[in-house]
Amino acid sequence: MSIKINVKDLDKCQKHLQIEILKDTIQIEFDRYYEELKKTAQVPGFRKGKVPRNVLEEYFSGKAQEKVLSYLVSDNYQKAITQEKIDPVQLPQITNVDFKKNEKLTFEATVDIRPKINLKNYRGIKITKQRVDITEEEIAKVLAFLRERYAQFLPVEGRATKIGDYIICDYSYAAEGKTLEQKEHVWFEIAKELFIPGLSLQLVGVTAGEKKEFDLKLPDKFKPDEFAGKTAHFSFQVKEIKEKQLSELNDEFAKVVGKSSLEQLKEEVRKDLLREKETQVNLDVKRQLFEHLTRAMPIDVPASLVEKRKESLKNSSRDALKRQGWNEQKIKEEEDKSSDFFDREALKLVRILFILEEIGEKENIRVKEEEMEARIDSIAASYNQKREDLLKYLSENKLLENIHWEIWEDKITSFLIQNGKIEEVPAKKTGKNPK
Repeated sequence: MSIKINVKDLDKCQKHLQIEILKDTIQIEFDRYYEELKKTAQVPGFRKGKVPRNVLEEYFSGKAQEKVLSYLVSDNYQKAITQEKIDPVQLPQITNVDFKKNEKLTFEATVDIRPKINLKNYRGIKITKQRVDITEEEIAKVLAFLRERYAQFLPVEGRATKIGDYIICDYSYAAEGKTLEQKEHVWFEIAKELFIPGLSLQLVGVTAGEKKEFDLKLPDKFKPDEFAGKTAHFSFQVKEIKEKQLSELNDEFAKVVGKSSLEQLKEEVRKDLLREKETQVNLDVKRQLFEHLTRAMPIDVPASLVEKRKESLKNSSRDALKRQGWNEQKIKEEEDKSSDFFDREALKLVRILFILEEIGEKENIRVKEEEMEARIDSIAASYNQKREDLLKYLSENKLLENIHWEIWEDKITSFLIQNGKIEEVPAKKTGKNPK
């Protein structure tokens, strides 16, 4: 036998392999490499294809050893996992490569393996599914939001400011001799309460062109901490006063929003709310399915995959917080507080991945080419993008596999729902405001 293999279990999802490649196999590969090299090697004083082996070894021994050893490690690792019926889930960690010329090559491989899953209780899962209803009150809330969004701001003349007005101003404020903020041409809503208590009241009763200065105590939780509770001096130069005017809810307003009539606008709002609620209901159903599966089959999974998924979750969270304007220190504090959550969520996601793969394999659930084509067409349409351009982007960024996985997960989820026991329940009242 040209290869010796010793396998040791490190844990239920990780194995350690010691692999030894004997002299004859090594020599065969060196001979093969030099035969191929001889065809193309250019050495002064020799014609191409006529360079003697000893000369090739003199010129190319370093490169030959590098190439041959790389091939032998890769090839014999594959032979070892095939022979030992090992099912790896990612590339191995290769260590302790030791080559003794004219003797042997040894190396070690640490490999994460697919967990053994005893599939059970995945048919007949009990699921509660919320009934999706759209009320007139919900439609009215969205319409009110749209009226606010498309409000007009009209100049105010002949009177001073009041609560609810907007001012366009230059302002600054300072404490302890240090300017804390200074901005020009800023819109301020004179709300019932601004970021500093009492600020709104100071801005009531001013007129366009007026400059007003006053002192206020900063909040006890003001940042930076050194100025918390200190007295600050404010200066406002009021340039303009604006009053918000909401449009009447009629056909004319619907046309401003891009619809032909108020009835069409209401119907579009109803459809949007329905889609949003159905999406949330479906996500809740999927959550119930996945929680059942992970409880029914609490499998061991490779720690390296859990760590990789945890990092992915943290990166997604970090990106989202950055978009919200969080600084690095605040993001780090949030990550530290959420560490246990990331651990639990990553473990759950890796477990469900393996369980779904096992169910998909057993039930012969596959993604068809036409399903991929349809999903790509749908994405292109939703982004108003040419199919060819989208396909190029997905290919270049290696995202086609993600789409394949999403379709595959959807199909397995649909299978579980079709074979589950669904109880429809009344919709929960969330009181959620439209965004």
